Amino acid sequence: MLLNEYEKPTRKHYQILLLSWAGWVFDFYDLILYTFLLIPIGQELNLNNVELSYVLGASLAATAIGGVLFGIFADRFGRKSALQWTILTYSIGTFLSGFSTNLPMLIGFRIITGLGVGGEWATGQTYVCETFPPKMRGRFGAFMQTGAPLGIALASIIGGFVTPVIGWRASFFVSILPALLVIIIRKKLPESDVWTQQRKL
Repeated sequence: MLLNEYEKPTRKHYQILLLSWAGWVFDFYDLILYTFLLIPIGQELNLNNVELSYVLGASLAATAIGGVLFGIFADRFGRKSALQWTILTYSIGTFLSGFSTNLPMLIGFRIITGLGVGGEWATGQTYVCETFPPKMRGRFGAFMQTGAPLGIALASIIGGFVTPVIGWRASFFVSILPALLVIIIRKKLPESDVWTQQRKL
């Protein structure tokens, strides 16, 4: 699947780009959704502003750890496998957040989310960069970045308009849906040629 300088991207290349981009959209969505649910979460779990900030800080710190851990995973088991596992990780972490009944549970589940988010950032960019030739990497890397504001916008819509209707727990529960991307990735995407070639050395 690796392009040389003179080839044009094929449908498979754009599938890699689109699904990696979708992973970015939903990882930012899952990470930021919590910030739009602070008030109802704090009221129900009787958490003050400092405790709520601990949760956010823990999830953000976990993104750094997740980037390192899933980077190692991607080098050992492949970009495609890592992309699947990062999406599953942050989707499951967000889903479990809806079951939180106290501060430690909420922190633990948001850490899981952060690990997946950080891993997906690195894996998605690596997957795309290893697919497109150097002269195209800037534009497609920039396209990947557009997933961040879109994910934040989606979180604001769910947090601002949907949560008052269904509640904060249900808002976390429906966030398991991005995990369906894993089914598509498993069936549609090839492994990175760069990674495959390196494994043969």
